[in-house]
Amino acid sequence: MSSTEPTTPAQPDEPPAPADTPVPADTPVPSESELIREARPATVRHAPKFGAFITAGAIVGIVVALVLTQAIQPDVPRVADGSGFLPFLDGENAVRTVMAVTGAVLGGFVGGLLAVVADRRSVRRARRAG
Repeated sequence: MSSTEPTTPAQPDEPPAPADTPVPADTPVPSESELIREARPATVRHAPKFGAFITAGAIVGIVVALVLTQAIQPDVPRVADGSGFLPFLDGENAVRTVMAVTGAVLGGFVGGLLAVVADRRSVRRARRAG
């Protein structure tokens, strides 16, 4: 069955009709008053995407951590000579890396917290509108 074929919702006590079976012409069509009487109001809720909030928070955390590291200019007694197991973790680069990872984790948590707050706010607004 392709996604372009129209489907009709089946009643809970009826099995769904196969897609190739035509609908009989004598099927009753509900009137507008019956539809209004049976209709339930829908609520529209704009839920945030948690992954986007967490990713944005992590990126902002990395940038803030690297800017703080550059602004503070930590005094590291060892100068990077590239002889370590991971050369990019020698000297000041070790401080930058640790700060960037810490900023990413903290920023991710802050982004997740903001997503939860936005989600709760959207639930409250959806109830009020409905």
